[in-house]
Amino acid sequence: MSGIWHGVATRGVMREPSVRRYSGRSVEEWKAARRERLLAAALELFGTEGYPATSVERLCTQAKVSTRHFYHEFQNKEAVLLAVHAQVIELAVGTTGDALRRTADRPVRERIAAAVDSYLRTIMADLRRARISFVEVVGTSPAVEEQRIAFRELLIRNVQALGDSAVERGEIKRKDFRFLALAFFGAVNTVVYDWMLADPRPPEQNVQQSLRDLAVQLITA
Repeated sequence: MSGIWHGVATRGVMREPSVRRYSGRSVEEWKAARRERLLAAALELFGTEGYPATSVERLCTQAKVSTRHFYHEFQNKEAVLLAVHAQVIELAVGTTGDALRRTADRPVRERIAAAVDSYLRTIMADLRRARISFVEVVGTSPAVEEQRIAFRELLIRNVQALGDSAVERGEIKRKDFRFLALAFFGAVNTVVYDWMLADPRPPEQNVQQSLRDLAVQLITA
């Protein structure tokens, strides 16, 4: 494991070499903390000022990290965007998956509502996450676009699995669940983007309810 040394035999005695430490932390702990500060800075700056407007130097100033150390952690600014977007994806996928597992034995309408609520609450609870997910990653570069599309495909597969399960239970008729998922997530992108720009901004609960109702209607009608 990283940062852990296995004992080595010296004159018949098992000894564990010391790990170099600075201010009570190992080198690996310092690196991990530095990386987390850069990701926190990226969430803040990309999510408020925007990706194009944020320089590597600005990220380093925000994170209190030297540019030399920045390039120890990330190849370039795009790599930071990929990493912070991956954090948002992991959180959204985790909460949505938890909702689907919790409602595995519930009627399909309840399962849809729980999954949509979990996904939207995760994204909309923090405007920085919403901006990164629906604005900053769109068309930024081939690598970022590939990650965005892969995330969308994962969400679509979840919708297809949910729909197929409901068909097997006799709750709904078979449909083109991929098409319906594409239509729904297209609506989510547009609606949440508009919600972010609105002034005054409507209560997020109202937006979430409308999108939840749309998802239920699309899949069960």
